[in-house]
Amino acid sequence: MMGEIAFKKFGVMIDCSRNAVLNFSGFKKTVDILSTLGYNTIRLYTEDTYEVDGEPYFGYLRGRYSKDEIKRMDEYAKQKGIELIPCIQTLAHLGTIFRHAEYGKIRDVDDIVLVGDERTYKLIDNMFKTLSECFSTKNIHIGMDEAFMLGRGRYLDNNGLKDRAEIIKNHLDKVLELADKYGYKCEIWGDMYMHAAYGGNYTFNKDEAERVRELVPKNLKLCYWDYYHTEISHYEDCIDKHRKLTDNVSFGGGIWTWIGFCPNIRYSLEICQSAVKACVNKGVDEVYFTMWGDNGGECSPFSVLPALVSASEYAKGNFDQEEIKRVFKKVVGMDYDLFVSLEKLDTVYKKDGDKADTLCPAKTMLFTDPLCGIFDGCVKEGVAPKYYLELAKTLKKGEENPTWGYLFKYMRTLSEVLEIKFDLGVKTRNAYKNGNKEQLQKIVSVDYPTLLTRIDAFYSAFEECWMIEKKSLGFEVQDIRIGGLIQRIKRCRTTVQRYIDGKIDKIEELEQEILPPFGNESGDIGYNYYGVLPTANVL
Repeated sequence: MMGEIAFKKFGVMIDCSRNAVLNFSGFKKTVDILSTLGYNTIRLYTEDTYEVDGEPYFGYLRGRYSKDEIKRMDEYAKQKGIELIPCIQTLAHLGTIFRHAEYGKIRDVDDIVLVGDERTYKLIDNMFKTLSECFSTKNIHIGMDEAFMLGRGRYLDNNGLKDRAEIIKNHLDKVLELADKYGYKCEIWGDMYMHAAYGGNYTFNKDEAERVRELVPKNLKLCYWDYYHTEISHYEDCIDKHRKLTDNVSFGGGIWTWIGFCPNIRYSLEICQSAVKACVNKGVDEVYFTMWGDNGGECSPFSVLPALVSASEYAKGNFDQEEIKRVFKKVVGMDYDLFVSLEKLDTVYKKDGDKADTLCPAKTMLFTDPLCGIFDGCVKEGVAPKYYLELAKTLKKGEENPTWGYLFKYMRTLSEVLEIKFDLGVKTRNAYKNGNKEQLQKIVSVDYPTLLTRIDAFYSAFEECWMIEKKSLGFEVQDIRIGGLIQRIKRCRTTVQRYIDGKIDKIEELEQEILPPFGNESGDIGYNYYGVLPTANVL
């Protein structure tokens, strides 16, 4: 471990809002590792998964943290030299609260609160009041990102069409006034101001920075967030553009835990390395890496330990990969390269040396339907079975580790599922189109029963992993998804058997022509959102 961290504040942001709320044991393990690596901040991202006094439906049945739980977490982090920072939302990304009638009254449109309504500010005041009693820090992240439909719903009905930047300013002024009551120093995501100033977050078609700078409160920190780019010059340019809006800029990068079940380590390393170098070059003093959990939080936050270790070493000026591997072995107690194999469920069609990307075929093909598979047009028949068979053997080696073996079991059992499931639909369709009932019978008699047995094993390993790290509430979503998958596989097996037995003269689903998914001619399998994976119908 070389030198000191180059930044005054260096940390991570942990997403506890996408069903996967880190339990206290998982939190302590996270703090222990991060403090050893030199991190000194954790942003706890909770949209509605924290208790708010006077708001019983806020985070209701979502696994929200109680005040006492947050106090325990804050105290533990403090003992380890880590500042635990609340990271909340006060404008958008609050869609789950609008399911309750009480909050439907303060909905503008989509997941955005109604700006200007006193009931909105009563809720936000309650948020600040409660958080101030739980966290020892006076730093807080209040969100404000991706509210692109702001002012286009109920606000429009009430006030007519207004400039979005002005709406944000009016709302932000009020929110900052409330935050100031509790002594908070606020940070927001910078994208809404970037869009107002430049027409985009990363691509720029105008320059109104001088006008927008007047709208940015002087006591506000803007976070430049970027999870996608590998060029140092790009980060440096975007830092400069943020600084045209305010002198108070932080940086939020990405360690990819949000495209399904497995981590994306190689891509994370590329973007983290460039981001760290740019932030050092530009003198940014606060840097953190987000670990989102989009669409279910299936990916274990510990599966990206190679990226977390690497990022901390980059921040110390160490870019020697062999030295980083030695640090990893010392801190984590496992071989670096073996740990990185956790990401390989999503690299089925990749060769060594191929550019890293953000595709997620493992989740996509797990849930793709065996008979009307939206993504079957992307499958190269015969490649996946051999790939996942060999990968499962590699992952099995990691199960011997007493601390991290459960992660490898989780990924190994999924690999064994995908060995059969990945191109099951293509195999079935080809046999059907060729009139090969003998092949269809083999699929029904061998592949389907084996697949169901393996899904059971995967489910058990997934549940074990979840309960080690996270609260139970939220896993019911996986019960529904995987339970639905099992039932659909049984139905498909019955349908194919009925065709073989002559009880039906055709299989309707297999009569359909499979088109590129959603018009995507590239053949890439990069869809993480469960709602579009199993069916083209309304789910």
